Amino acid sequence: MTTLIRSTFKLLFRNKAFWFFLLIAPAISILIMNVDMNYSIVDTPSERHEIVQIEADEKVAYYGGAASFAVKVYDASGSELSGLLLQDLAGNGMYTVCRAQVPDMTDVSLGERIRYDAMNDRMGAVLYISPDFDALVREGRTGEAVRIAVLSDDSRSELFVNDIKLELGEMMLAGDVSSISNVRDSLPRKETVKIAASGERELSREQENSKMKMGYAFSILTFGFVFCGVFVAHTAIEEQKNMVLTRIRLTGSRDIRYIISKAVCAVIVSVMITAVLAAGLALTKPDIASIGLPGFVLIVFMIGIIFSITSLFLGMISGEVMSSNFIAFTIWCMSSLFAGLYFPLDDSSKLIKAISLVMPQRWFMEGVEMILVKDSKAFVYLICITAAYLMVILSIGNAGIRLRKQEA
Repeated sequence: MTTLIRSTFKLLFRNKAFWFFLLIAPAISILIMNVDMNYSIVDTPSERHEIVQIEADEKVAYYGGAASFAVKVYDASGSELSGLLLQDLAGNGMYTVCRAQVPDMTDVSLGERIRYDAMNDRMGAVLYISPDFDALVREGRTGEAVRIAVLSDDSRSELFVNDIKLELGEMMLAGDVSSISNVRDSLPRKETVKIAASGERELSREQENSKMKMGYAFSILTFGFVFCGVFVAHTAIEEQKNMVLTRIRLTGSRDIRYIISKAVCAVIVSVMITAVLAAGLALTKPDIASIGLPGFVLIVFMIGIIFSITSLFLGMISGEVMSSNFIAFTIWCMSSLFAGLYFPLDDSSKLIKAISLVMPQRWFMEGVEMILVKDSKAFVYLICITAAYLMVILSIGNAGIRLRKQEA
């Protein structure tokens, strides 16, 4: 068996593509782990919605989406108080507020602009802010301070009008921006608290970022493991075509010894990829949340064993180099996609969720979540998952090779 393993690695080390995947997959994963990015969706509306500054003759349809309630604002005031009104509307999250500064606009030109907008643009409403906005609001003449023209039958137009009235009422009572700020500062702060449902885990934003980062790294590493495993299968395919396997059988060696030798080679290749990854992470020292470098490397190694041996058996069963390459790429692409490494599958269909249960990475991401929430059973869980997949792969792979041998 030792001779078979040595001869396999001699062939592998002569393959430039093998060295490429052995080095490039860990290198890209190390780069991903060292990139500081925010993968979480922003929950605060004021961070997502801002006032869009436009020209008076510019169309707002380009800024609002198909489901957006766009509001074109002709701001003749430009005061701090009018800016606060528009910022509150934009921060509401329901409206796309596009403001045009028009200090010299007259009533006649306003009417012309509204008619033009109604015929040539798409928006929910037009809002005109008077040049004397601040003084009119303080005097309680809010009907003269702003003018609203509703240009759609969207039911949100009524909400928009009501929001304007509420904002103007607050401004009329407070009088100026500083008074409004003081009142708002004295109010209780709103805080959104997420509570995990039964059977679910609630992760912080930092933990979500770490989980998504690891998911991308797992995807790239799977790419390396799958193709390095299939290169081991290439050596078996070539040996079958060159009658090497026949000569091995003539020596009295059983087929199971030959298959085990190739599986051992796949495991050693997984160790090599993991070692390159561990060395790179030890040098760059990225933030790996509460998992730590040893835990992360162990998880990667378990994923590597599963995919290296899977691609090895499928390559040997296929019997063709090109077919094995196609199978390897399909395994990597589909497993990463359906495991939810690129994006969450929480809102996907039942069929997609059922398919994801077959993918090994999906269970390893589950294990990552367990580690992030400090579940002491996480690594026992991952070891059991690895053992279960290996038993299934070895059983199906052995049966497939025997079936192919009978057909040959």
